[in-house]
Amino acid sequence: MIRQENKIKLHCERQLEAVRAISEALFQHTSMDNVVRQTLQTALQVIGADAGSVLLADAGSKQLIFRCVIGEKAELLQGTSMPWTQGIAGAVFTSGNPEVIVNVKEDPRHCRAIDCLTRYETLGMIALPLKRWNGEPIGVLEVLNKRTGRLTQEDCDI
Repeated sequence: MIRQENKIKLHCERQLEAVRAISEALFQHTSMDNVVRQTLQTALQVIGADAGSVLLADAGSKQLIFRCVIGEKAELLQGTSMPWTQGIAGAVFTSGNPEVIVNVKEDPRHCRAIDCLTRYETLGMIALPLKRWNGEPIGVLEVLNKRTGRLTQEDCDI
């Protein structure tokens, strides 16, 4: 019983830390790009992940564009685009439902071309849809490769 209570307390503390850090970023930065970068950085820190990205939709070309990328191969992806009907990001964008993929190699939707381009091995992924207040999809936030352990639904919830 005590162990379960400690687990719940830790989960709540992680959520509060993420909210605090994102709120702080909102008030420190005037540039939307800086807010997006800080939000992604906070997600990576709280989850303990190696890399992540924010892909924004371009309605004209029906592409998801890597708008913000953090990680060792970030410079290779920044500005790259992919059809919003492809990959796990495309599936999350079109469905509007978040996904936790523990092993992307077992998921046929995984866009291996991105890994080939960057020479970065994606192992696990959280993909969250980004939406306007009215529910209109605008993009996807991805968190990649948790450093310790496997990505979980609890990580996604945070």
